[in-house]
Amino acid sequence: MAVKRKPHHDLAGIQAKFADVETLEITGRAACDARALGYSLEDVVDVVQALEPGDFVKSETAHNPRNSRVWHDTYHIPCDGLFLYLKFAGATLIDIVLTSFKEV
Repeated sequence: MAVKRKPHHDLAGIQAKFADVETLEITGRAACDARALGYSLEDVVDVVQALEPGDFVKSETAHNPRNSRVWHDTYHIPCDGLFLYLKFAGATLIDIVLTSFKEV
């Protein structure tokens, strides 16, 4: 598994793609975890839009199953008294999905 300290995907591109609920691509698990924290899908969009480059933590290739073409960009953001963990995964910006939305 490769790890790098620079985002694989452009944050502005992610935010443009996930600008509203209709364009938000989120896994069922991430949506369920967001609801458990009290976040609606509209709230998830707002959190994604609030991300800043300084919230980036790391980027790594997929490890389960191993795939060197799929990169996971991880962000931590303080929000509503919580510290949230967001992970975006995809080989390209076109197929990127929000795979994790949970408390750190």
